[in-house]
Amino acid sequence: MLRLGTIEDIDALHRIYMHPTVNPYLNFEIMNKEDFLPIFQELIDSGKLYIYENTDGAVLATCFVSRQPRRISHIAYISTLATNPNYQRQGIGTKFMHELINEIRKDKDVKRIELYAEADNEIALNFYKKLGFQIEGCLKKYFKRPYENHFVDELVLAMIFE
Repeated sequence: MLRLGTIEDIDALHRIYMHPTVNPYLNFEIMNKEDFLPIFQELIDSGKLYIYENTDGAVLATCFVSRQPRRISHIAYISTLATNPNYQRQGIGTKFMHELINEIRKDKDVKRIELYAEADNEIALNFYKKLGFQIEGCLKKYFKRPYENHFVDELVLAMIFE
């Protein structure tokens, strides 16, 4: 089930976002919940938090969708997408994204969905391509993980609606 999330989802999302297989591809480090709270609040303030949960209320996947004003108001941005590690490789992420894209497309003003992914995240890139996103560009040396000595390129992906 797709729903809008709230600040009350912080416990579930903290566990997902701080998981060692999820966190390397996010824009913040592993931290305790108290330190994460201001970042989480900033994310909530930036757009809509979407939660995908099962009938038992377990959070299966999540992301943020934001919009900008004026000349780029036709673009929806997806960020901080994560699938609960306990439910990965079960088709949950695909179901979530299909429902999310359908929800976004209800707004007839949206003509484009954008997201960013690290060039070394082959699993995510294959996933996005399977959904219909296309790589449109590369931001060189965009991302640096604190435990690595090199920068990673960031790819810009988009899905365009006619």
